[in-house]
Amino acid sequence: MKKQLLIAAVAATMSVAATADISITGDAIVSFSNSDIGKTASKNSNTEYQRVRLKVVGSTGDTKVTAVLRNNGSTRVDKQGGNGDWDALQMDSLYVTTKVGSVDIKAGDHWGTTGLGVRSKNVAKKNAFSASTKIASGWKLGVFTDKGSVDTDLATKTIGGADSTELSASGKIGPVKVGLVHNPSLFTDMTAQFKYRGVSIATEFWDDEEDNKDTFLFHASGEERGFKWDTAYIKNDIGTVDGKYTNKKFAPLGSMLIGKRARGVTETAAANVGDFTKILGVAVSTKLSGNTVKVIYTKNTIGAGSDLATAEDKVTGTELIVSRPLGGATLTANIAKLSNALDEALNATNMGFRLDVKF
Repeated sequence: MKKQLLIAAVAATMSVAATADISITGDAIVSFSNSDIGKTASKNSNTEYQRVRLKVVGSTGDTKVTAVLRNNGSTRVDKQGGNGDWDALQMDSLYVTTKVGSVDIKAGDHWGTTGLGVRSKNVAKKNAFSASTKIASGWKLGVFTDKGSVDTDLATKTIGGADSTELSASGKIGPVKVGLVHNPSLFTDMTAQFKYRGVSIATEFWDDEEDNKDTFLFHASGEERGFKWDTAYIKNDIGTVDGKYTNKKFAPLGSMLIGKRARGVTETAAANVGDFTKILGVAVSTKLSGNTVKVIYTKNTIGAGSDLATAEDKVTGTELIVSRPLGGATLTANIAKLSNALDEALNATNMGFRLDVKF
């Protein structure tokens, strides 16, 4: 009798699991690097990093609840022998998506990108709410606000207001896909993307309403006889890094030299887009013996007062990136070199490898 009850209980549990609309996915990073760019001889150039994220999505009808958990590169193992405290697990994001008629709703804490991401990529959206809908001819209109009732300026006690509200529109004008995001107090971001004779072209212009420090991106890519090529030009009216314009997550041309927080964390990155007033580069990649081999060359102008230099400086970047599928994961090795900088400490090489897993 007990055996029959046990079998019935197990069967009931399996039935609930089979019918519940819950998915669990995730990714992981393990990386090791040796970074000498900008380092003095006394500093340790070797760095290791690991991160794991779990994404849990529960669905019912048109409503989904998404929770993302991650460790922060540290575990209890790292802290043995210390004070017993560790920064091991965080709630990375938590939000709800649903529909009200033809309107899509998203609310909660999450990460978001504006336009193509040259100025704002995977930025924290706190207590955020967005609504969007499609209208005639495939156009999409939206409104977004965040910060909720949190003070945006502790000195003036400004609550929410225009600083946290954005209006957006996207659609097609002939063959050109266009996008517009407008924040009345902070910025207007405009994008255009189209394809012409096998060449994909994308542009983005961030018109800064607050400090008049604009950013422009032009990117073109194509493929010819098994070789993929990309070229990019970025112009920043920034010149100095004050915390608002660093954009650590944008890596032009797939660079592993620029964008310290791109791909989660890029240990071989020595700079961010905001460190440069100009970036001009080209990348070529191809398949070779089961590997993807990519070469990137950039000519850059470092902004005065950036993380890399106190005065404006012109440098070149050269990169070799080799990636290979490996048992369901991707193994990437790279070497990146800065040259011609006024500061001799910057004329050095970073190298490393990393393992990326998605499941």
